[in-house]
Amino acid sequence: MKNILLLLAGTMMAFGASAQFLRLQIEEVPNSGQVPGTTYRVYAVMMNEGDIIDAVFAEEGSPLELISTKPFYQHPKGGPLSIDVQRFDLQNDAKLTYDTWFTIGAMDNYNNYVMAFQMDTLAFKTFESGQNFSTVKSAWFVTPDKRQAMADMNGRILLMQFTTAGRVTGKLNIHGRTRATFDDNGDVIEGNEVIEVRGIEFTAG
Repeated sequence: MKNILLLLAGTMMAFGASAQFLRLQIEEVPNSGQVPGTTYRVYAVMMNEGDIIDAVFAEEGSPLELISTKPFYQHPKGGPLSIDVQRFDLQNDAKLTYDTWFTIGAMDNYNNYVMAFQMDTLAFKTFESGQNFSTVKSAWFVTPDKRQAMADMNGRILLMQFTTAGRVTGKLNIHGRTRATFDDNGDVIEGNEVIEVRGIEFTAG
């Protein structure tokens, strides 16, 4: 995959051990023209392998937005979250690979525990029709004990994929914890500090 953009918004607000979040990384995924537009994946890049993002959230004053000048590609067998994408269907329909969805760390339903919290039903329904996503009262999350919430050896955690022929602007807020070290009794020796960063902005296309 070709890395096309590294961007960290200068206006974001940070709380807790926010230095663990370094930037967003946006990569282009070759789709060989099988679907209209360009496919992108958005990763959070963390300081350490094992740092956690357990929620991408919205609230009053800190919206979640994914806005495109052209419609998003939404496959009829997909859904707003990556858990809606069945691995069996992927093997039989290549176009489903380029569906537009939100996630934490996983690209299909296999060993995927991502869920929506206080789902803004209208916002997600509008999004699934190919239109823009904007909300101040929803989140997608996993519990922090799940492997998919932890940064990989490159410090990356996947947050979303989208396909569109348009120019995209986005805004998101993340919550997580630093990588923790435990003693033999299961008590924290170091780490496990809260990470909360709001107002992270990005563009693509």
